[in-house]
Amino acid sequence: MIQGKIDFKSVPVQAGIISDIINLNIESSDYFQKLDDLIGSDQGVASLVLRVVNSPLYSRGNKVATIPLAISLLGYSVLRSLALLAFSRSLFSESRHADFRLHIWQHSLLTALASQRICRGLKDNKHGDEAFIAGLMHDMGKVLMFTQHPAIYEKVFQHMSEPDFSSAQLEQRYFGFDHFQVGGEAVKEWRLPDRFNDYMGSELMHPHPDEEGGAVLRSLVVANALLKSAGIGSRQIAEPEARRVMLQAFGLDEALCDELLDEGFIDSLKQSDIYRLCMSS
Repeated sequence: MIQGKIDFKSVPVQAGIISDIINLNIESSDYFQKLDDLIGSDQGVASLVLRVVNSPLYSRGNKVATIPLAISLLGYSVLRSLALLAFSRSLFSESRHADFRLHIWQHSLLTALASQRICRGLKDNKHGDEAFIAGLMHDMGKVLMFTQHPAIYEKVFQHMSEPDFSSAQLEQRYFGFDHFQVGGEAVKEWRLPDRFNDYMGSELMHPHPDEEGGAVLRSLVVANALLKSAGIGSRQIAEPEARRVMLQAFGLDEALCDELLDEGFIDSLKQSDIYRLCMSS
C-alpha cells in the first residue's frame, strides 16, 4: 500500500470525473445526460471536445456547437474517448518540464493514437476507442508520481539513459515503489473497472490476445513498446531490425509490422488533428 506517499485525490483535474466517465453505463437510460453533464462541468474540456469534433477527423460538414449534438452524431464511445483526452490534457498541461512532456505526455498521447490504429489493424474495430483510452491512462502512475514529487522524479529522468535500468527500477530506487503500483492503487482509489489494472497496474509485456477484448491489451503493449523503441518514453532507440523482431514476438503479421515500422507511421500520428490540438499548448 502506498497511500500517504501519493495522494490520489490531489489531482489538478477531478479524478472523480475521469472515473465517472469511464464507469458510465451505456445501457442506462440517462447515460446521454450524464455524459453531457460531465463534459460540461469543465469549460476547457468542453471546448477541446468541440474543437476536435469540428476538426476534419470527425466533421460531417455541419458545425457542431453543443455537446448533446456531438454525442448524437458521433456516439457515446467516441465522445467518452474525447472527454478523457480533454481531461488528460488538462492534467498534463500543468507542467512545462521537457522530459515530462516528451516521455510521459507525448508518449501517452502517441500511445493512445497508435493503440487505436493497431487495434483496427488487428481487425477489432469494436474496441478501438477502448484502446485509445488504455493508451491515455497507462502511465497515470508516472503522472501522479511526477506531479506530486517532481524533484524526486527528476532523478528518474536523469538516469533514464542507463541501459540496464527501466523507469520502474529507477522509481524503486528513488521512491521505494514504482508507477505500476501507483497505477494499480489509482484503479482502486478511483473505482475504475478491474480491466484497468492490466492497463495501469501491470508491466506491459504480456498481451492476452485470446481474452475478450484482448486486442485492446495487445494493441497497448505493442504501441507502448513501439514508441519506447523510437525514443519516446525512453531515451534508448532500438535498431530497425530489433524493432521488427520485437513486433514479430507479439505475433503481428508482416503487413502490420511493415506499417508500424514505416518511417512515416509515427509522423502520421503527429499529423493527426487530435495530436496537434493537444500539443499546441
